[in-house]
Amino acid sequence: MNRLNDTNAASVRHLEDLHARHGADLGVILIQLDQLARINHSAGTETGDALLEEVARRLDTFASDEFGRGSFVARLEGPRFLIVPAVPLSLGALHAQERALHVALAEPMVGDPNGRLAIRIAAALITRDEPIDDQLRMAAEQLARPASARDGAMVKAALSRGEVAIFYQPQYDVASGAMVGVEALLRWRHPDLGLLGAGPLVTAARAARLECELTEHAHRVALAEVARWPKPLGKLRVSLNITAADLGDPAFADRLAAMIKAARVDPDRLTLELTEQAMLSDPTSAAAQLAQIRSLGCAIAIDDFGTGYSSLSLLARLPIDYLKIDAGFTRTIDGSDRDRIVVRAIVDLARALGLLVVAEGIESESQLARLKEIGVATWQGFLKSGPVPGDELLALME
Repeated sequence: MNRLNDTNAASVRHLEDLHARHGADLGVILIQLDQLARINHSAGTETGDALLEEVARRLDTFASDEFGRGSFVARLEGPRFLIVPAVPLSLGALHAQERALHVALAEPMVGDPNGRLAIRIAAALITRDEPIDDQLRMAAEQLARPASARDGAMVKAALSRGEVAIFYQPQYDVASGAMVGVEALLRWRHPDLGLLGAGPLVTAARAARLECELTEHAHRVALAEVARWPKPLGKLRVSLNITAADLGDPAFADRLAAMIKAARVDPDRLTLELTEQAMLSDPTSAAAQLAQIRSLGCAIAIDDFGTGYSSLSLLARLPIDYLKIDAGFTRTIDGSDRDRIVVRAIVDLARALGLLVVAEGIESESQLARLKEIGVATWQGFLKSGPVPGDELLALME
């Protein structure tokens, strides 16, 4: 049974004991309940107290189940709790448990059946080098900041520490099998969790309204790498992803042009990819920005085509060169008549508009054979290679 204690002093003593016993830094989890004051005001403090007791009970059960007997759960100041695992764990191990803890606290509670409580969860490392009470206070202050501020701090730290990496998804010509291009994909070299996909960092950037900064950084990294590629890679077309936020920034096209010029990369080698949703969020601004980008010599591609809510008349008016068929269609193209019909319709539409088609998500020879039958020009997928660092591309061309 875990111990519940409502004093900071007990938490400090417990952490000091663990430091002495294990001689290691300690990962902890802090939990904060938002909207409790509003519940106290509307339903009474007895209801609020009952909610705190229920949260404490769930945390106690979660800590025992996930971190073992002897784990410590404490109520800190205000609507804030602390979990200290029974044995030292890394921040990475604790981050992996955050989603499960959210789930454990998400079930309706007596006094809060509609889920008015908002839960904030953050892992922190309590080191042996600084006073424990100071570290707990700093961690609690960080947790108390709005989620967007914490997301922003995380994104800015990733950018400043050089944690953003670019991997390249090879693209192949259907007819010849030759590699003809790559899609530049953002990856996050997380200091604790290792290599992550783009999702966590992009989501945080969106919440903190730092999408444009993240895109610009990713483009700078990719362009700098492309400029240094050896001659055999010099003719590959490189696709860079952009977002609705980028298109909504009036200075985006000018900033991109300056980056391309500074990197000394031929703009004729570049394709800018955006989703249907990004295209439709502000059609007027999108059209103007895309026209300016295209005037540089770059091509424009609509990514994940077929999954959004495209206006075909808008598609005809925008300056577009490629349609990329979503992997959801191509993955079952050799088994589903409906998906095969959709892919053929997209190819026919593209031909009518003078566009080329790239198929995503190809994983088998039978899928590739279907693409040849339908008339798709280019494909990418794990049949030949997933995304790789730029220095591994040359070997894939041999």
